[in-house]
Amino acid sequence: MKRSTFMAIAIIVFLTILLVVMKLIYPDSNKEAIKTVLAGKEWLNMEFGSDRMELKGKTTLVVFWNYTDITSKKTLKKVMEWKGKYSALLQVAGVHSPEFTFEKEIKNIKKSVEELKIKFPVVLDNNAELKAAFKNEAVPALYIISKEGKVVFSHSGDGDYEVSETAIREALAKAAPSSRLPEFIRSPITGLCFPTTLDLYLSISKGAVANKEGLVPDKSHNYKAIKEILEDSIALTGKFKASKESLGSDGTGAVVSLNFTAMEVNLVAEASNDEATLEVLLNGKPVKKDSKGKNLDDKNQVKLKGPGLYQLIKNKNKPEKGILTIKNLKGDYRLYAFRFYGCSE
Repeated sequence: MKRSTFMAIAIIVFLTILLVVMKLIYPDSNKEAIKTVLAGKEWLNMEFGSDRMELKGKTTLVVFWNYTDITSKKTLKKVMEWKGKYSALLQVAGVHSPEFTFEKEIKNIKKSVEELKIKFPVVLDNNAELKAAFKNEAVPALYIISKEGKVVFSHSGDGDYEVSETAIREALAKAAPSSRLPEFIRSPITGLCFPTTLDLYLSISKGAVANKEGLVPDKSHNYKAIKEILEDSIALTGKFKASKESLGSDGTGAVVSLNFTAMEVNLVAEASNDEATLEVLLNGKPVKKDSKGKNLDDKNQVKLKGPGLYQLIKNKNKPEKGILTIKNLKGDYRLYAFRFYGCSE
């Protein structure tokens, strides 16, 4: 093979690889944004009388999030930091993408927006129209829209914040070449991420338990205790009623046992009526003070009220591993999912 021919082939191969890499980083850079406006029936933090946000004329960061998703909350903190840092050039819009029915209720979302101190507009995507328009399958997810209305960057899941901020800066620099951007300060690497139990659900549609009969649908069932709970699984003892979205306790004394590995353990749950009290033990003992989540009190109890995310375990430096038992002491409740996080601070 002649040297010139070899070089030509090598160049073609290199350019092909480069195009593939750019496609992965900027998946829709050559496509018009599917939506040039974000529109919805319900908006929060929006100017009075407006039901839409234009996605042309200004660089826009769109974040899909969910208020019972722990990684969404961590990503939102970073998004709010970027909003403050680049406020002169960047507009930010949140798309609340519900997973459970209760997450479609505006009063619940309003409460979470206030608790998280979100200052940018948020549209409620209760019918998943924007999710479909962006072909988005992840929460959280970020999309950068150029001032021409094109998607120039997307990222699924939390983390890789320096990559996302670099893409924001590139889009802003292109939109306003004469503008001076704030200094880009790289964050020091302080945390480590460990193997972690994946989210576990307790519903007929998505859940599973270690009990041999599985989840018995739509009627109260008395589950017998089992001797061994495999890693990353749940076992039930006592009376429960499983439905399409959740598992409901049926009387005091019912116990949920969880074999897990994680830095954080969070419970998506609500009281069936006004309030429910649960006792939480780790390996049969009270949870140590430095491992307690913010919703676990000095008596190792958590008070459930409205639907939301309740933090049970929170470690700073290393993951917790063991059997978590949750016993119903007072009032009934509905359990939707366990959510875990595996990175240190």
